[in-house]
Amino acid sequence: MPSTTALFNAPKRVFAHYFNPDPVSIDDVASVDDYYNRNYLSITGESSKWAAQGGFLRERPMGVPVSTSTNWRQLNMEREVSAAIARGITGFTFDSMTATDATDSNSTLHLMLAAANAVDSRFKIVVMPDITALGSDSDAVVEIIATAAASPAAYRLSDGRLVVTAFDASLNPPSWWQSVISRLTSEGINIAFVPTFLGWAASADAFAPFSYGFGDWGTATVGSSSAQLGDPEIVHKTYGKIFMMPVDPQQYRPKDSVYWEAGNSGAFRDAWNSSIQGDADWIQLVTWNDFTETSAISPITDATLQTTIGTGFYNLTGYYATWFLNGQQPQITHDVLYYFYRREATTAASPAQTERVSIVNGVAQNNIELLAFLTSPGVLTITIGGKTYTQNAAAGVVSFTVPSQAGTPLFTLSRSGADVFSFNGGVEIYGSAGLPSGIQDLTYWSGSASTAGVCTL
Repeated sequence: MPSTTALFNAPKRVFAHYFNPDPVSIDDVASVDDYYNRNYLSITGESSKWAAQGGFLRERPMGVPVSTSTNWRQLNMEREVSAAIARGITGFTFDSMTATDATDSNSTLHLMLAAANAVDSRFKIVVMPDITALGSDSDAVVEIIATAAASPAAYRLSDGRLVVTAFDASLNPPSWWQSVISRLTSEGINIAFVPTFLGWAASADAFAPFSYGFGDWGTATVGSSSAQLGDPEIVHKTYGKIFMMPVDPQQYRPKDSVYWEAGNSGAFRDAWNSSIQGDADWIQLVTWNDFTETSAISPITDATLQTTIGTGFYNLTGYYATWFLNGQQPQITHDVLYYFYRREATTAASPAQTERVSIVNGVAQNNIELLAFLTSPGVLTITIGGKTYTQNAAAGVVSFTVPSQAGTPLFTLSRSGADVFSFNGGVEIYGSAGLPSGIQDLTYWSGSASTAGVCTL
């Protein structure tokens, strides 16, 4: 990674959406027996509330030590800020869902603003009132924005305007937002509004007169990620506004039994490429830590607490954020292999789960992907189920996929007939019978290994 000074001084910005109901620790208990493991990742958790769906979540944050401090919540947020900075993320868009974020001095919003300022004053928070939760409660929205405005950690433009976004902003009409902005102005808070839409084009004309730019939530499929390549140029030329591009690794919502086909790392890489080639102004990573939608790019694991899985999207962010911010494709200085695959196919049985998972967008792809970052040409090998697949790979970034099948894949990079390094995937892939517990698990497990060994946080 370049120096943090180089990244923070870049004219562009990389924000990650922070979903405040999912901190790295909910109860400050040892991870093996904390709320995530006991309730969210268990079929019987929360009095079997999510048994039909096979459990509430499929992933969780990496474990953190139990704290002896009463301020453990902020300290854990400081860990998250540090982890984000380490991969080129310059700020969080903070999803605010309740008026108590403003009125409670110990709320997650207050703690995050304090955490960001404590770790690095250059890391900024963009407050995001969540209109799906707040509705038309203008008092709450004004209070939340005013709370952020009082903190030095809030992101401001060079002219002093406070940057504000809002999730699903078009749920309230332009006149409602103009009233909110007017109230803030009367309190001495001038904002640069960058609303986030679920499809920006339908609302752009109506919101353009009072917006600094537009953001879009995006869709975690390869096709939709590629299709947004031209969006920044349209917004620049037609409206004279900035554009905040979505970069989404995957979308699987166990509680709703739906998913979008991300094509292993395909949707994530395509979204970054569209942002870079399309000259987007800002990025919004969707998301840093929304485990309910399995869209987290922060380091994750499962109930086993293995550290050899779940760092792929996180580590890839460092490469692409550097490229986006600095405007130059980073040099590959050492060999790295990333893997992405589902623990079971979309067609697998789920005997202990009554709700089947439906695809919302895309066509199901059950592949094992080996994504190589190579300093020089080499041979990539995937071995699984007694079969060996090989591909000659050029220097640079190469994606190699084979059909998913039962077993634990073995990944190898070789040159001149000798192995450079070889390692097993993080979790076993189950066949048509599905996981022993019967959970339908569509999450892409992602990991990476280099000549130094398996990467962990």
